[in-house]
Amino acid sequence: MNRVTADRNPRNPEATRFVTAAAVTAVLFAAPTGAHETWLLPTDFTPEPGQSTEFMLTSGMSFPEPGSGIDRRRVVGSTLHQDGYGQALVPSGATEGALELSAIPGPGLACAWVRLRPRVLQIDDREDVEHYLEEIGAPQSVWRAWREREEGSVWRESYAKLARAYVRGEREGEEDDVGRVESCLDEASEARFEILPLADPTGLGVGEALELQVTFDGKSLAGQAVGLIREAQNPAPLTRSDDDGRITVTPGGPGRYMVYATNLRPAEADDHNWESDFFTLTFEVAAP
Repeated sequence: MNRVTADRNPRNPEATRFVTAAAVTAVLFAAPTGAHETWLLPTDFTPEPGQSTEFMLTSGMSFPEPGSGIDRRRVVGSTLHQDGYGQALVPSGATEGALELSAIPGPGLACAWVRLRPRVLQIDDREDVEHYLEEIGAPQSVWRAWREREEGSVWRESYAKLARAYVRGEREGEEDDVGRVESCLDEASEARFEILPLADPTGLGVGEALELQVTFDGKSLAGQAVGLIREAQNPAPLTRSDDDGRITVTPGGPGRYMVYATNLRPAEADDHNWESDFFTLTFEVAAP
């Protein structure tokens, strides 16, 4: 698989932010500048079955530290999916750094996801645009489309976000059968851009690989840049999905992890000329 490097990376807390407050203007609802990834993080990745569990939804630049809270009006879908059934993730509070949601998982593997309403941003400086393209590992087709635009053209991007998290409640007396696991892993949202694990991400050990399937509009997507970051660590180099839309990530130690990716493409609409989907997936690797 190809690796992608970038001069600047917004997931690195020591890196230069890819845009400045003067460069980016959110057209729909004011957004904190520099809030790049949005992730969903449970307070416990191994919750007690039948007990209310909180999930924190935040946008930030230093996973897993809370950054900026999410207005609940932006949430267009939120579900905890388990054993073929779904329950709503219910907003239960908010802090300056996160929107709090809750659900009651049962025993076994469960997937929580939150989908946010699209917003439009504008980037006026051409250099800031190119830094952004480097950071997300934009494909050559996007670079060509950008360079073909006239000098001085304004970048206006409509972006949507999907955040996933996988947890596991203790199951007494039996293991999850294949059907239960597959039901959770195959459960997709209505987002156009998805990255779904092909095996249970909650049972990974240190050094064990996790294979993921990247799709766009329900079809395998080749060449998508995907990143992996371990809490309080610098991110690994981005890796591109293969011809079948698959990608493999390997946790290097115990702790909380986030898979992240941005799918960007040209668009022609009244209020924007680019579209993107941001994706994150969180899971935890237990200590040996």
